[in-house]
Amino acid sequence: MATVIAIDLSVSMLRDIKIKDTKESFTLLQLATHGVNVLLDYLAVHSRLEFVAVVTFSSTCDVLCSFTRDYDLIKAKITQLEFRTNTCYPPVIQTINYLVHSEWSNSVTCQVIMITDGNCYEGLRKPDMTPFLFPGKLIVVPLDQVSSLYKNNYDSNKLPNGLGHIMSPELPLTPSSVAKVFEKISKEAYVPYSAVLRCGHLKSDIHLIPPPYSYTKAADFEITTCCISNELSIIGFLESSRVECPATLSRHLVLPQRVSDECVENNEASSKTPSFCVLLHGALKVENMTALCQLSSNWYGLLVSWADNKKKSNLMLITLEPGTNAIPWLGDIQNLTLSPTELSKTELEESQPVKTSDKRSYNQSQLVWIKEAGLQADIQKILRQARKMPDKIPSFYKELNRIRKAAIAYSFNDLLTSIADLLDLECNNLPGGTHPDCALQLTHAAIELRKPYAMDPKLSIGPMITKYTHHDLM
Repeated sequence: MATVIAIDLSVSMLRDIKIKDTKESFTLLQLATHGVNVLLDYLAVHSRLEFVAVVTFSSTCDVLCSFTRDYDLIKAKITQLEFRTNTCYPPVIQTINYLVHSEWSNSVTCQVIMITDGNCYEGLRKPDMTPFLFPGKLIVVPLDQVSSLYKNNYDSNKLPNGLGHIMSPELPLTPSSVAKVFEKISKEAYVPYSAVLRCGHLKSDIHLIPPPYSYTKAADFEITTCCISNELSIIGFLESSRVECPATLSRHLVLPQRVSDECVENNEASSKTPSFCVLLHGALKVENMTALCQLSSNWYGLLVSWADNKKKSNLMLITLEPGTNAIPWLGDIQNLTLSPTELSKTELEESQPVKTSDKRSYNQSQLVWIKEAGLQADIQKILRQARKMPDKIPSFYKELNRIRKAAIAYSFNDLLTSIADLLDLECNNLPGGTHPDCALQLTHAAIELRKPYAMDPKLSIGPMITKYTHHDLM
């Protein structure tokens, strides 16, 4: 679903390559552009859902085009590239990590194709090379007439730390040899995963996009590897409210397989045959239900109707963690059965997880910052109480300690320094008629937040004893 193309713009890519028995010559960058066009043409036909981004690098790395499905736009931009300085590989990895994280998060599988000179055999094996923060592999295409000289110094084209591998075009370098290596990459990396979706006697041939990968889980005494089967069996249906949002490994679009163009008559007959995949998608969307399917032995997933906007929706497969207790509030998946008819309607409509009879307290001592608005509201509460001192000195320090301890628990250490800076700024902006104790307490709190012992959650910051009023220590 996501691909990043990294193009080397160092001076070495300016080298001319003369084609034997002809008067034509091409620079390495022109050959790289030709290879990228071959890849984009393949994606436009066989994998139109693929998002592609392009970065260029030399001593630094820049984003030429962010993730898009407009392949013509990418082709237009890579024709306007300019040469820079020498090649440096670590900034490329850092830029790609940031680009993928900002656009998709680190849980999305991403393919990275790097086009560079022959120095990659040595440069990508240096100790300062860090792996990607997201699941995916790096495919390096070296364009250099003497790449075999570097290659002979190493036993394998595999890169260290599982970074990826090097795939060299055949020598001598020509546009056709570069096109062949990119066609090989396209056919190996962008093959859709084919499977059969089955529910009783109904079945449908489907594609999973992006292709699922095997999952490896390390336990105390064993390492378990799970692979998705070619046949996905639906074992039951659940209300979406009962499933809620369990922990997931990956998400895949479920699309009906296209009919091959070998026989026109068979195509016409197949186009008139109802698709179970389409039927299932419509039923789940209308009834607000979720289908529970078995991916392989002791591994389950969920089929849901997912919508990215109000008009368009798709059938999506959500892979759960391997095991029969992947949804804890439902219990063991193998023990799920049809609801008995003798149960009352109230019991059938009871939502999961089951409510307990314990009376819960609404006094929330812990702070939870899921969004920026929650953190901003808590800090603004401190500043409001600070302006009302000395009357609100106990409340001010109580809320300050609550936020400080929450920041320590979340390892949000920079928040303490930021709050101290805000208190200093508030102290400098106090109106002329403000009580003197207010400025003293703000300065005292800012100083205390910057001290090393402020990181100790067992200690509390207390108010400063002044000559104006007396307040009990907290």
